[in-house]
Amino acid sequence: MSLACGVAALALVAFAEAGASTCDLSALGKCKATHSRPYVPPNFPSGASGRTVGAFCKFASAYYECAAEAGCMTTTAARECATDFTLGACDGVEICKPGAVAAGKAPRPSPSPSRDSPSPAPAPADEDPFDYEKYPPHAAFFGYIGATAALVFANLGAAYGTAKSGRGISTMGVLYPNLVMKHIIPVVMAGVLGIYGLIIAVIIGNGVQTTKGGAVPAYTAFKGFAHLGGGLACGLSGLAAGLAIGIVGDYGVRSAAEQPKLYVGMVLVLIFSEALGLYGLIVGLILTSKN
Repeated sequence: MSLACGVAALALVAFAEAGASTCDLSALGKCKATHSRPYVPPNFPSGASGRTVGAFCKFASAYYECAAEAGCMTTTAARECATDFTLGACDGVEICKPGAVAAGKAPRPSPSPSRDSPSPAPAPADEDPFDYEKYPPHAAFFGYIGATAALVFANLGAAYGTAKSGRGISTMGVLYPNLVMKHIIPVVMAGVLGIYGLIIAVIIGNGVQTTKGGAVPAYTAFKGFAHLGGGLACGLSGLAAGLAIGIVGDYGVRSAAEQPKLYVGMVLVLIFSEALGLYGLIVGLILTSKN
């Protein structure tokens, strides 16, 4: 059949010039102007992309149908040639050559259908198992940046709060060593901020899913942006809370040591400062759960 397709394709012009009564020359000329050539030359570039080759196959199949409508080719021959082009999925140059069939991809076409029977449906093209439009590879970048931001910024706040309040406790402990454990609260509250960032970072890290084998992430851009926002919300909130806890802890513990009545007020300020990090954790959990 492949030989028949090639002969039919190359003989169309000769058939038309012979003055066959059934061939509409003007219609055939429109076919040539509208559609690609009905065969692939031997020197067709082997490096052509799959999309380019696939488009050529479609044009070639349409050319056969157009030639049949113009009366310059039998309907049966046109169907055979069109089937021969489309049956191999048109994902390689060899498949586009008349008569060539991709090994293991599609069987050779069955005998020619009758003139009245419908043409057989072409086999579907081999689909890429990965949808790059739905799962862009760069989406994972935003997700991992969100996880990093949550942990890093929250730890920065925790480190500053611990160091700043620890300096005040050390200074106060020289004169009032018995009050050190009582005024250790700012250090504990600052350390909790790092746990907030760790929680969000672990959730985001586990949320970046991959395909079988882990070659490409099956991760949508929407989810990547949501994870980035959640990580920044938690991390920057933890950083702000750490700054507040550090300053309050530094001056508060020394003032409360001199005036014990200030202790309750210092604790209340620390609680509201810690609440800033908690707000970021709540928003981060909501954003990381978005699908």
